[in-house]
Amino acid sequence: MSVVDLAIEKVKRLNESRARQLLVWLQAHEQPVPALAVPLGARAMLGYARRLRPEARATADWLSELREGERD
Repeated sequence: MSVVDLAIEKVKRLNESRARQLLVWLQAHEQPVPALAVPLGARAMLGYARRLRPEARATADWLSELREGERD
């Protein structure tokens, strides 16, 4: 008897609510989970500043802020 046949026999013995729970679980796990490509090196830093400050800023704004820190 194949594994599929064994699974079908087991499901046949389930009551309606347990079979529904199993079906929901199977449907949730059927969808492929997209693999997240983890960037390495300098690319890993892209977007990091957006988490801290969501609005976009020009390079000149960033540099002026950095220079303010140097003057302090």
